[in-house]
Amino acid sequence: MKLLYTNVLLFTFLFLIFASNESSASNSSAIDNFLQCLPSQLNSISKAVYTPTNSSFLDVLHNYIRDSRFNTSTTPKPLAIVTALDVSHVQATVICAKTSGIEIRIRSGGHDFEGFSYVANVAFVILDMFNLRSIDVDIPSETASVQAGATMGELYYKIAQKSNVHAFPAGVCFTLGAGGHISGGGYGNMLRQFGLSIDNIIDAQVVDANGRILDRTSMGEDLFWAIRGGGGASFCVILSWKIKLVRVPEIVTVFNVQKTLQQGATDIVLQWQQVSSTIDKKLFIRAQPQVIQQGSTKTVQVSFIGQYLGRANELLPLMKKSFPRLGLQARDCLEMPWIRTTLFWNGNPSGTPLEVLLDRSPSPSNSLAKHKSDYVKTPIPRAGLEAIWKKMIEVQSNNILLMQWNPYGGRMSEIPGNATAFPHRAGNLYKMQYLALWSDDSAEAINKNIQSLRDLHATFTPYVSKNPRETFLNYRDIDIGTNMDGSLDFAMDFFKDNVKRLLQVKAKVDPSNFFSSKSSNIVRAASSSTIIDDFLDCLHYSSILNPSLPISSAIYTRNNPSFLQALQAYIRESRFNTSSTPKPLAIVTALDVSHVQATVICAKENGLQVRIRSGGHDYEGLSYVAHVPFVVLDMFNLRSIDIDIPKETARVQAGATLGELYYKIAEKSKVHGFPAGVCFTVGVGGHFSGGGYGNMLRKYGLSIDNIIDAQVVDVNGRILNRKSMGEDLFWAIRGGGAASFCVVISWKIKLVRVPKIVTRFDVPRTLEEGATDIVLQWQQVSSTIDKNLFIRMQPMVYKQECNKTIRISFSGLYLGRAKSLVSLVNKRFPLLRLKAEDLTEMSWVESTVSYFIGNGNPLEVLLERTPTPPHSYWKHKSDYVKTPIPRAGLEMLWKKMIELENIFLQWNPYGGRMSEIQKNATAFPHRAGNIFKMQYLTNWVDDSAEATSRNIESIRDLYATFTPFVSRNPREAYLNYRDIDIGTNKNGSLEFAMDFFKGNVKRLLQVKAKVDPDNFFRYEQSIPVLVT
Repeated sequence: MKLLYTNVLLFTFLFLIFASNESSASNSSAIDNFLQCLPSQLNSISKAVYTPTNSSFLDVLHNYIRDSRFNTSTTPKPLAIVTALDVSHVQATVICAKTSGIEIRIRSGGHDFEGFSYVANVAFVILDMFNLRSIDVDIPSETASVQAGATMGELYYKIAQKSNVHAFPAGVCFTLGAGGHISGGGYGNMLRQFGLSIDNIIDAQVVDANGRILDRTSMGEDLFWAIRGGGGASFCVILSWKIKLVRVPEIVTVFNVQKTLQQGATDIVLQWQQVSSTIDKKLFIRAQPQVIQQGSTKTVQVSFIGQYLGRANELLPLMKKSFPRLGLQARDCLEMPWIRTTLFWNGNPSGTPLEVLLDRSPSPSNSLAKHKSDYVKTPIPRAGLEAIWKKMIEVQSNNILLMQWNPYGGRMSEIPGNATAFPHRAGNLYKMQYLALWSDDSAEAINKNIQSLRDLHATFTPYVSKNPRETFLNYRDIDIGTNMDGSLDFAMDFFKDNVKRLLQVKAKVDPSNFFSSKSSNIVRAASSSTIIDDFLDCLHYSSILNPSLPISSAIYTRNNPSFLQALQAYIRESRFNTSSTPKPLAIVTALDVSHVQATVICAKENGLQVRIRSGGHDYEGLSYVAHVPFVVLDMFNLRSIDIDIPKETARVQAGATLGELYYKIAEKSKVHGFPAGVCFTVGVGGHFSGGGYGNMLRKYGLSIDNIIDAQVVDVNGRILNRKSMGEDLFWAIRGGGAASFCVVISWKIKLVRVPKIVTRFDVPRTLEEGATDIVLQWQQVSSTIDKNLFIRMQPMVYKQECNKTIRISFSGLYLGRAKSLVSLVNKRFPLLRLKAEDLTEMSWVESTVSYFIGNGNPLEVLLERTPTPPHSYWKHKSDYVKTPIPRAGLEMLWKKMIELENIFLQWNPYGGRMSEIQKNATAFPHRAGNIFKMQYLTNWVDDSAEATSRNIESIRDLYATFTPFVSRNPREAYLNYRDIDIGTNKNGSLEFAMDFFKGNVKRLLQVKAKVDPDNFFRYEQSIPVLVT
């Protein structure tokens, strides 16, 4: 082993070997082990296994993919599919996947709105349950046993074969699989009378993480509680449910009454909100708004679709008394047996044979869709409804855009929120589902339709639940977050106060997290001692290349007493510094470029992911957290800076901070500077590669616009400069995020000329002092005024005696003297009322201190690498504004900020040099056409899950409020203001990349495929490698 590593390292560093695809080799080994394990567990399983070499593999895979967004050539494919024919096949799959370090995805009906049941970004197999679909109905005991692979339609049909007065409360869509549908809650049109599916489950059979078959008695009440509403796939494999049938009349009544806005739909919806959750619980009335074409114009039509567990002659007087505005007539009502209502709700025409319930493929079977959900606790007022109708009409295009508002009350209000893991009970008027369906599979159409639904969802923000903004587990929505970094934000939305018990159950029944629906490989992490030993052996032998600087002094493993100190030294965000945050297997604090080379080569050799950290200012912790076995490559020791004033250039290593750079420049010259960030503890490596935004951008552009060369280590461990890397990679690392492509060692920058004396000011104005008028004028002039002047606008909530108001700081830097600034501002920006006493003249380097922490501090603070406060909680978001926000919009925003309180904004003007540089000159695309860029910030100190959820929800709420006023299609975002909310590269998605890079995405993908075809340099928002 050691001889092998010696040879590998020596030859690699001498550039005499070719790159190899370690991840592919690893996957091949894993699947071989898995396939060899299966027959050892059970000889009969071979007929149930499909691998990519099998001619039927793609047919089997595609059969239960219900959303074509996750059925593309770039969608990650399983290493195998096991279509279990027997319970023993399920046991074997669990045991063999666990021993082989492969994740499993469990699929019954395939109705997974985000594809989690058949897609993963790690080595995985699909356990397909569709063959396990037996149903045994026992009318004397009024129970039934139904296997996980059965559909709701098959269950309904089997019940009807035995009885015309029994039923089961479950979903309207009858192609849903019983396994996932019921474990997420099981929502249907009889919930007001009988509750959810899970409220009528009396037993279950499961396979646990050790391959054991358990029932309610042997699994215990905790696990039985968790799988009813908590999602069975987090804990076990559901084999079957034992359900309690419910009594229904021989004849029930249904209706579908449609009203447009012109026919008074708004008034009807207003009354519907008052009565639908309080009316007789035998009556369920869904309100379904949808945009329709009416002649040459669009309008909203609301369908009121109802089911009454009784006859029409009972329903009509009830409706006339309680819901008169609908105007229900006898001709609107259809009487039929309960079983036929299942076809009515599916939209099947009258006379459709019941055998349609046995059809397992939905129609259309392959469309593109996006879903979201919300809960409403107080009626939406008329003005709110009208705003919603307007937004629906605005965002609807060549798609189907509709909503389903499903009433609560009745039995749902009687069951406690902790009776099962499903918490959404009393206090809700109705639940909403948002749906967008379309057929155009182009990236542009997908992005447009998803953004449209997000826009509509944002419009509802003021009217739905908050802290948390509740959502329904079965309406999967990746937008609300993931379990990345141990985050519980999404779980709070799904499960509210039941999260704590769910975590306890998880820790008890699956402590190694085998049943995981995130992109992680926990089994491999559990055996990481072997991996890390091999990695460390590999690094040890790299010392041969530079014996004067042995790498051993740069390595910190978990058993090193300084490990946590080294890890936490550059964690700037306490959300990612908890006991539950995944930790690296090792930290390499590189002391020399050869250490970087060795880390890349050895990590690749051992299948480890590398996270690259320079200053640690990563708003989502992506530079030091991962959910796969990983090491942190810490660059802070590589921070040399060489200033060459005669050539007006500098060479700065990636681990240096901006403050250190500014200080070094000032040591050599009073008339040189560099355009980069205001926060001087930011590391150069990541800051420059994401763009490098600062207060001289109107004069000189971004940092990347002043970079003339770079030194990097590529995926093969080679040291490259601009010439050897080529112009494509040099283009990509300037604004495209270098960590997607390589490790940046150093930048060669072009210094810029600055006056000996510059002028600073900070002028605060409250709303009562006319701040809104000043902001209106600021929007008009800040991007067109003299490019030597940069005026940031920073609104924040300010407590004024007993009241709260908005105070806006106008923070400026002028590359010139105060005298000329006063006349310039008073001419172009008179409402600011700038006076000479507001101004302070200073050197440029003094302005770098002043702009960040105020006047009067010594220049030596620029050398401090730890921000103050060093450990706090933050969330950030960003936007770009292309047209001025009108007065009414500003007033609405101030009101929302005061309501939310703990949020402030930074509005940074564009124009000047930024409008002169072409959007494709570098990978950074946000150039001409922007008036200003916004950063949203919220900061808190309370480390409770509740405080974190509340603060993050608040900033999302404000972000949603800005939707009408910012860029769209895409809604642009700044890479360095990391925001996981806008999406990840899961399943090859490019939505987040469109927001960051717009039209530059295509070239970035080409560069990635060329320089890192095996996707070694990857993280949640890295540029992916697309399979062609």
